[in-house]
Amino acid sequence: MENREIDKLVAEKVMGWYSCTDANGNKWWAPSAEEFPIWLKPQKGFEPSTNIKDAWLVVEKLDFDVKVTKHKDSSYQCHVFIPDNIQMVFDKTAPLAICKAALHAVGIEVEKE
Repeated sequence: MENREIDKLVAEKVMGWYSCTDANGNKWWAPSAEEFPIWLKPQKGFEPSTNIKDAWLVVEKLDFDVKVTKHKDSSYQCHVFIPDNIQMVFDKTAPLAICKAALHAVGIEVEKE
């Protein structure tokens, strides 16, 4: 699955955002399609699969304990500690591991590397 597809799934299924396009043709993610762009702080350029800052927004939204570990082979492991269930994902980057673990935590399987 391509990173853009993962970003879209994370925005919709984990963050609960809606895709919006403003009058200038710019694409945004907003908490509600009805309220955009009124006084919200919509996200433009949300790329959690490649941007660690955006990936940490995903971690904050999950509201579970999350642990990211770098291994000697430069891969990353992300654990999402959900009550009675631990999600564990390995991937080549921390943002991608976080995204895949977050999607798994909400019941969406993404191919594992």
